[in-house]
Amino acid sequence: FWSYLFICVMAGPHHLHYTALPEWLSTLGMLFGIMLWLPAWGAVINWLSTLRGAWSKVRQEVTLQFFAAAVVFFAITSLEESILSIKSVARLTQYTDWNIAHIHLGTLGWNGLVVFGMLYWIWPKIMQTKLWSNGFAKLHLWLAVIGTLL
Repeated sequence: FWSYLFICVMAGPHHLHYTALPEWLSTLGMLFGIMLWLPAWGAVINWLSTLRGAWSKVRQEVTLQFFAAAVVFFAITSLEESILSIKSVARLTQYTDWNIAHIHLGTLGWNGLVVFGMLYWIWPKIMQTKLWSNGFAKLHLWLAVIGTLL
């Protein structure tokens, strides 16, 4: 967590390649952006490793499906972030819809699915009842995943 937080803060300048930002700061942001891949994927491996031996529960519980899909979106977004921080790649993608799509992939795919997964888990506990419809929750998941990818 702390390595991700430290590296993420230092990677910020890579969003400003080819602007009035000094070249050394842009390069530093690129290096930290590339390094960001390591703690991010360390977190992904940690999250997925917590499910070792319990993947049958993922197939049964819709809340775990939301979390598993969110982790996949986080993995894709963090890898993409590291690639987009490279100056030669940024020369092609800077100020295009690719960067906007990348941010939405992380926001909707990672944050959105985590939030709805938590809501589907906690609401029945608060109301002391079962989830009204697992089928609708699964439909919500698939519509969210397909919509985010589109």
